[in-house]
Amino acid sequence: VDLTENCIGLWQFANACYIPILFQLKYEAFHFICENFEEVSLCEEFLQLAEQELANILGQDDLTVTQESTVYQSVLGWINHMPEERQGAISTLLPKVRLGLMDKRYITDNVLNNDVVKTNPESHLLVSDTLKVMSQPLLLCSESGINNTLFCRRLPNAVLLMFRLFSKTIEAFDYRTNSWITVQTNPSLEDSMTHLDLYSTVYLGRCFYIVGSGLGWTDPCNRVWRYNLVTHTWQEMSPMQESRYLMSVTVLKGYIYAMGGYRDDDIISHRTAERYQPDINQWTFIASMNEERISASCTTLNNKIYICGGWNNYRVLNTAEYYNPDTNQWTLITPMGTPRYDLGVVAYMGHIFAVGGSDGFRYLRSAEAYDPVTNTWYNWTFIASMNEERIYASCTTLNNKIYICGGCSNRVLNTAEYYNPDTNQWTLITPMGTHRCGLGVVAYMGHIFAVGGCDGSRDQRSAEAYDPVTNTWYNVPEMRIYASCTTLNNKIYICGGCSNRVLNTAEYYNPDTNQGQGLCVFFSFCI
Repeated sequence: VDLTENCIGLWQFANACYIPILFQLKYEAFHFICENFEEVSLCEEFLQLAEQELANILGQDDLTVTQESTVYQSVLGWINHMPEERQGAISTLLPKVRLGLMDKRYITDNVLNNDVVKTNPESHLLVSDTLKVMSQPLLLCSESGINNTLFCRRLPNAVLLMFRLFSKTIEAFDYRTNSWITVQTNPSLEDSMTHLDLYSTVYLGRCFYIVGSGLGWTDPCNRVWRYNLVTHTWQEMSPMQESRYLMSVTVLKGYIYAMGGYRDDDIISHRTAERYQPDINQWTFIASMNEERISASCTTLNNKIYICGGWNNYRVLNTAEYYNPDTNQWTLITPMGTPRYDLGVVAYMGHIFAVGGSDGFRYLRSAEAYDPVTNTWYNWTFIASMNEERIYASCTTLNNKIYICGGCSNRVLNTAEYYNPDTNQWTLITPMGTHRCGLGVVAYMGHIFAVGGCDGSRDQRSAEAYDPVTNTWYNVPEMRIYASCTTLNNKIYICGGCSNRVLNTAEYYNPDTNQGQGLCVFFSFCI
């Protein structure tokens, strides 16, 4: 089935039936329409939409378009399909177009002077007022009655967020427009937020949460901040029950979970865990894990949280366990074949892959995979080892392969490789243009993005992207500040920045698995 050609029909069918079993289809079809709007708007089904259906789609913050003019042109195409019946709909549809994001000349030439707009007084006034505000921005803050939504950016389905620790600067790179945007911090929160180190982050409900961390290695904290990607505002939220450093964080079924870590300068490790309920802004303890864990890695699979490895006050761990939120119980599973901390853990093809890390004595190039059906880890006998030992590396999945980039062995690496589960083989690809450890990596639009990190002597401002079709890396625009990185798309990465030393945070969220996890440079793992 060609979803581009049929997604609107599927959405309309599921929307009309009111059958609970079709609710998920309704959601997924609508999400597909918004995420692939530029292609969907060219299909025959698009022209058959009802006026309110189209208005609903155009009003979405997460409508994915390279330029806002695409939205406007789609409105004209829909109206011109049945001009006599639909001409009056311009007053309903034009306010859904973010006119304030368009070029003034384009608005004057193509919107203000369009025949459909000119013959509709309400729409013509809307465009005229928008042009006035673009010339006099203070009007937007006055009682002019102009809709602020016309000037609100669409929420991109992919963005790189660049956090610099010990700085008040955050920048965002939008792949669609190939540009960086400054994210404003709340002045009332700047002093508390800009000295954070070793924090964890997750993405939930169109918001980024910065969880825990501290003001240095000896001062863990329990504070939580939230950044709303729609309103572009920061807010300090209810604190965790306990201070946590080097914890594991993930998202499952609308809750944020924080597990393990340590709580004071004596590095007393936690086995406690807690979860955050956003609608009531409250953290509550859940059952404690079977093991104390620092620098463990977690993911979600089959509505359970799996946490693997880490270290406690006595040893590096090979144990792993899962949490069932329905029973509020942690259950130990078969131990991994190798003790690992700061490993990479990713749920992939119904298995959990553990990649690289350290066993406390050496960096690892081995990988293993857990099958929850048989409660078995497949180690180096069944899962091939990487071509290089890697710590402080980052990984992602693309085209049924696991890609891992950069990191350190006895040097900072610029190499990258992928694992093919069909052949059980790791294959080196063309090296990156820059050596990077503590970098951020994400797959998006069929490419692999590698951002920030350190080359062993200086912090990197650069970013590059890999095209698997041509096996080549190409540069993307530099960020304006030194930073590690994150990304937002089908995966979300947030990596701490650098000041006078290599800093050590990176986190990701994968909406496909509803998973988030922190990375640390000095105790790092692949994702």
